[in-house]
Amino acid sequence: MSRRIAIVDPGSFVLPYDFHLVKGLAANGRPVDFYGSTTRYNGEFLVAMRALPGVQVVARAISGSVASRLGGAWAYALQLASVLLRAGRYGTVNLQFSGFWPLEWLVFALLRGKFVFTVHNAVPHGFSSPQHAPTRRLADLARELVFVSDATRDDFLQRYGERYRAKSTVLPHGLLPVTPQAEAAPYDRPLHAEALVFWGRVQPYKGVELFRALAQSAEIQRRGLSLVVYGAWSPGLHELQAELRSKGVALHDGYLDDAQLLSLLAQNAVFLLPYQRASQSGVLYALLNHGRVFFCTDTGDLGAFMRRHGLEGLLLRDRTPDAVLACLDFLAAHGDEVRQKLAAAQDALRWERLVAEAGQAYRV
Repeated sequence: MSRRIAIVDPGSFVLPYDFHLVKGLAANGRPVDFYGSTTRYNGEFLVAMRALPGVQVVARAISGSVASRLGGAWAYALQLASVLLRAGRYGTVNLQFSGFWPLEWLVFALLRGKFVFTVHNAVPHGFSSPQHAPTRRLADLARELVFVSDATRDDFLQRYGERYRAKSTVLPHGLLPVTPQAEAAPYDRPLHAEALVFWGRVQPYKGVELFRALAQSAEIQRRGLSLVVYGAWSPGLHELQAELRSKGVALHDGYLDDAQLLSLLAQNAVFLLPYQRASQSGVLYALLNHGRVFFCTDTGDLGAFMRRHGLEGLLLRDRTPDAVLACLDFLAAHGDEVRQKLAAAQDALRWERLVAEAGQAYRV
């Protein structure tokens, strides 16, 4: 019988991702203990995880959405102590995101032969230096490094050195339904786009200023395309927010509940991911699951995804209205081909298949 796998995500930072990874491991006969946090957001994924066969969930109030910084740190210390006490049952202990690296250095040094570290970003968002010392130390301690894309792995190796390649594994990012029960929606509808939509947390690197230029484009107006931005805005972007509103861009500032998300993902819209930089995008894999068409900039895994699946015609050559219009024209001329290729990508990125084909880091 396989030894159990411990998945640790201290703040439930990537809970939808955790859920689908755990579900894929369980579907491949791998029993899992998930160590995470209760949370104000995405809590339905934690509930659904508890119902998966062979899965046990240990959740404490660690996330900043439900605990103070001091209370969360203490709860995480207790969580890691629980992992240590149960270490004998695990063949793999997988840290998804770092929550408090000084304590993690100590704990994962003790679990060195079992420790697997998933690298979602080579350096944290907003960190300007090419290397992040706590990340490098965790990588040194790890038995194996798991990357969610080739682009993420290549960025990490460029920053930290080729010496990490031998213990690097790519387990590609899979589909991300916005609710635990949502099935993959087929690409079987003719597309008549009525809107250009951004959906996701609005942060400086996301390139949302493209909507300012789109609002000023006579051709976008002639085609009758409405412009909408859905998502909670980061502090410091108030000027851009006010400017977009003044130009007629509809803004929905805040997080969407499940019903609102499912309604959004049923609209006749093309979704724009005009990121200035990104290692990968969970939004892309959510849109893919829900059968939506999207255009994105050629950055990180986004551009690699498009090329891998023969969808270069949906890559924005830059963040301008002309680039968006070129992609719209390509879509109009090649709609059936685009839907077929998106459907093939959707099928290739089902979690059960990914874990079976590329989950060797968890096979101990």
